[in-house]
Amino acid sequence: MDRLLLAICLSECRQRGEDNYMEETLRSIQDRIREVNWADYETAYGNADEDIPFYQDIDDGHGSTPKVSKSLIDLFSGDKANAMKATHDLWCGLCHQHAYVSSAALPAYDFLLLGLQILDDELKFEIIDILYGFVICIPKGTYTGWQSQLRKKMEADKPIFEGFLSNNNHDIAEYVNDIVKEL
Repeated sequence: MDRLLLAICLSECRQRGEDNYMEETLRSIQDRIREVNWADYETAYGNADEDIPFYQDIDDGHGSTPKVSKSLIDLFSGDKANAMKATHDLWCGLCHQHAYVSSAALPAYDFLLLGLQILDDELKFEIIDILYGFVICIPKGTYTGWQSQLRKKMEADKPIFEGFLSNNNHDIAEYVNDIVKEL
């Protein structure tokens, strides 16, 4: 995954002469989400490319936890209610109760970091909660493989997190401070 995803998406939209950069950027991000082979990854509930049925009906309208790609696409849909639901589903599947990080967190991370930079404050706060789960579940120097890759990405992105320490939204600044401390 290209670490400059936002710049690339914006550039692609500008090159096509799109007037509505944000709407086109969201579509470009959704296209990149679809490019990931999510079947190669797992969530707390199973394969990241499958909808996982609930054991009990929780009257949520669809009866399952959606696959990761659908949740990420919903996050960048521009529909606030769907995006908020998506953050909950991603929190449940990717960093289950801040106790377990699944392998699907690795490809999802870049999209979540992008969302942290371009989405509204309410969604940013929810994304920070997910990212905090990642960092506390993968302490420094304790893992190899995909977990080590995820930790290294987060450490390399520490300046991005530090940029949120002066955010006007006190809750965001305070929660990001917890991530920075863990990095």
